[in-house]
Amino acid sequence: MLSRILSPIQNELFQVEGILEKSFQIKTGHLSSFAHLQAGTVNAVIRPALVLLSAGMYGPLTSPVIALAAVVQFIYLAAMIHGRINEEDPRHATADRRDGYQFPVLVGDYLYGRFFTSLCDAGIVRYLEPLSETICRMNEGSILRLKNSVSGKNNPGLWLKIIRLETASLTAAACSLGCRLTGAPPEEAEIWNRFGRHFGTALALLEDQAPGLNGGDYLALAAEELSLLPPGETQNICKLLLNYFQDEAAALSRQVV
Repeated sequence: MLSRILSPIQNELFQVEGILEKSFQIKTGHLSSFAHLQAGTVNAVIRPALVLLSAGMYGPLTSPVIALAAVVQFIYLAAMIHGRINEEDPRHATADRRDGYQFPVLVGDYLYGRFFTSLCDAGIVRYLEPLSETICRMNEGSILRLKNSVSGKNNPGLWLKIIRLETASLTAAACSLGCRLTGAPPEEAEIWNRFGRHFGTALALLEDQAPGLNGGDYLALAAEELSLLPPGETQNICKLLLNYFQDEAAALSRQVV
């Protein structure tokens, strides 16, 4: 279903995947030999898709747009790999080097490095500062999550802050930077930013439910922002995306009940 919704940008998503896969192959082997790269069906495409969709509302999906979509995924994967690093006593580590410390740390750092070189190669170094600020916010969220790992979910306000920093900041950047790259007016770039923030918040809550917080509520907020953007194919695709995830949110609510 998700692939059908995103079919209008499928060719561009394949190009993003090609950039990623080329970067995963290094002299010492494929990165998957050193860290777990599996992101899941949704997380493998959703952030690049947000870049492509927001950019596509205002202009063609050129090579710099494709590169930006790949950069956003590099950042997501680096954060994901670092977040999965085993915090337990290293004496209890498994024989799989991907579950240890050193290799995943190095792979995550390598992917962060690729984000910088990709910006340079695509001629969009001007996005280094906002993306670096986004990474700082994501890391701040990760620190808060670790600091409050025991009771964080029982404090809705704190948990909302964590997921907005850790997850929603990157989806907001994907949307706002994507549309700016193809000439979106500043006021519409800000709408895309809010859309991405609400969408990312919902995405985090669908993956990891918390008492007192409902992903469907934030999808509704994202829909309100979307209605303020110009009508057309991009808006229609985004509506279908929101409906897809609303169905997921409704299914989760029924499970809780």
